[in-house]
Amino acid sequence: MEKPKFSGKTILKLAGALLALAYLGFCLYAGITGQFPGMHKKEHVMRFGELKNWVAGGISAMLIFVLCINSAINDRNLQKGRKKSSFPFFLIVSLISFPLLLEAYLDIGWTGVALYAGIAAVLFGIAWVPQILNQWIARSLLREKIMSGRQQVQIIEWIHFYPLKKLLAAGLWSFGVLVLLCGIWETAAGEIEMDGQIFLTLLIVAVLVAALFQKMKRYVSTPCHSIPVLNQILSKKQLEQLLDGERFEKIPFEDTAMKQYLEIYRSENWMLIGGKLLSKKLALWATVSRAGSDTTLKVLYLNGRIAKAKVNLEIRENRYEEFTAVLRELTGYEGSLELYGKEEELAQKFVAALPDYASEQERLAAFLTQDAAEIRQDYMRMFSPPDTRKKKRARQEQKQ
Repeated sequence: MEKPKFSGKTILKLAGALLALAYLGFCLYAGITGQFPGMHKKEHVMRFGELKNWVAGGISAMLIFVLCINSAINDRNLQKGRKKSSFPFFLIVSLISFPLLLEAYLDIGWTGVALYAGIAAVLFGIAWVPQILNQWIARSLLREKIMSGRQQVQIIEWIHFYPLKKLLAAGLWSFGVLVLLCGIWETAAGEIEMDGQIFLTLLIVAVLVAALFQKMKRYVSTPCHSIPVLNQILSKKQLEQLLDGERFEKIPFEDTAMKQYLEIYRSENWMLIGGKLLSKKLALWATVSRAGSDTTLKVLYLNGRIAKAKVNLEIRENRYEEFTAVLRELTGYEGSLELYGKEEELAQKFVAALPDYASEQERLAAFLTQDAAEIRQDYMRMFSPPDTRKKKRARQEQKQ
C-alpha cells in the first residue's frame, strides 16, 4: 500500500499547528499556575472589556491551530464526500472559548463552567435544531389523512421557516422606521440635542429604511417562497388549488448519506427537493452543479423560466446515478435536448401552445390544470437533436 505523501504546504501547516499548540500549552500553564506575571496583565479589547494576556494568547493560538489543521485536512481530501455541516464552525468556537472557560473556572469556580456550558448548549441548539425541525416538518406531508392544498402549502412554507422570515423582515424594517421617527420627534421636542453623531445615525437609518423598503415589500408580499417561478406568476390561492388532491411519498435511496441527509418527496404532479416544490408538468430539463458539499439543481421549465433548488449534500459517483433517476422522473424524459440559450424561444413556444389566453397567469394556470402530454411531446420533437428527429420520423414511416 502506498504511503500518503505530504506536500510542502501541508508540512508547513502541520508545523504551524504544532507551534500554535505549544504556545497554547504555555498560555494555559501560565494561567493555571499563576507564574509569568506579564501573562496576567489585562489588555483593553476595543469597547468590550479586558482580557488577560494568557487568555488572549490562548484564544489566538487555538484559532491558528484549528485553521492550520483544518487546512491540512482539506489538502489530504480527508473530508471528501461528507455532508456540509455547521458542526465544525461551532466546534472551532468551542475550542477557541476554552481559555475563557478556564479563566471563568479559576475566577468563580463551577458557576463559570455552568455559564459557558449553557452558552455552548444554546449555540449547538441554534446549529442543529433548525435541521431537525426541517425534516420533521417535511415528513408531516406523509400523513395518511387527506390534506387540502392550503395545508400542504403551509407545511412546505414552514420547512425553511418562510412565514417567520417574513415576520422578521417586516419587523426589522418597522423597527428602523420607529427609531427614525423617535429620533425626529425627540429632537423636535428638544429632549435630545442634535449633534453630528446623532444626525449621522439618523441619516444612515433613513437611507437604509428607504433603500430596503422595496426589497422588504417584495419579500413579504411574494406568496409561497418555496414554489420558485410559479410564485411570481400565480396567486397563493391558485397555488393552493393546484396541490388539492396531491399525495406525497418519500423517495428511497440506497446510498447511506442520501438516506440520512437527502429527503425528496414526490406526488403525481410535483416533486419537493431541498424544500423547493417543482412542477413535473412544467419541468423540461434539469442540470446540477456542485460547489463544495452543496449541490444546486436548475430546472428549465417549458415557459423558459428556471427554478432552482439546493441540497446540502455532494452528489457524485454512485449518488449521481441515483439522483439522475430522480431528475428523469422530474422531467419525464431521458434523451438529449438542444436547449442552451433558448429560454426566449421556449417562452414564445409556450405562448403559441396556449394561444387562447391573454395573460401569462391565465396561460400557466390553464396548462397546470389540464393534460399536458401532447404539448410536452411537441417540445421534445422540436428541441431534439437532428439525428434523433430523423430516427423518430423513420420509425413513424415504418409504422405507417
